[in-house]
Amino acid sequence: MNIKKTGRYAAVGVAAAAAAVQLSAGTATAATGSVSLWVGGGPDLLSCKATAQKCQVIAYVYDMSTPITITADGKTVASGLPVASQGTVEPGQLATLWIPQTAGPTTITAQQGSQSQSFTIQIIDNNGPEAFAKRTQAYLQSLACKTGSSTISAGCGARVDPL
Repeated sequence: MNIKKTGRYAAVGVAAAAAAVQLSAGTATAATGSVSLWVGGGPDLLSCKATAQKCQVIAYVYDMSTPITITADGKTVASGLPVASQGTVEPGQLATLWIPQTAGPTTITAQQGSQSQSFTIQIIDNNGPEAFAKRTQAYLQSLACKTGSSTISAGCGARVDPL
């Protein structure tokens, strides 16, 4: 009698496994999730803030099989399949350098399939008075930190964002 019960359970198990294999084979899709956009960083203190300054843009994604497109005000900056992303939650990324050419508000967008993320940054004229003032402010701050001036050195040791 034990043999019949074991055989019956084995038959049910095989049928369930076969159904699961058929279901998973017919519905297998790539990992999906949202797109995370990061914009920033560069060698100049006005990177991503002024025209003619390099700006790093990275889109992080979960889907490794669908191309990503990064745009600035609707113009393609980069497009391609994601590559492996080390040290992040998302397995893939598309990274590029973008150099803003015009001052004013600029909308950066990363899109993969129907998923996207956008945000707007304000770009100033690299040769304008505002950029000159920001660079002068950063220079004076660095001098104050070196000399220990008590009036301006309060921010020493901490990164000061010029904008």
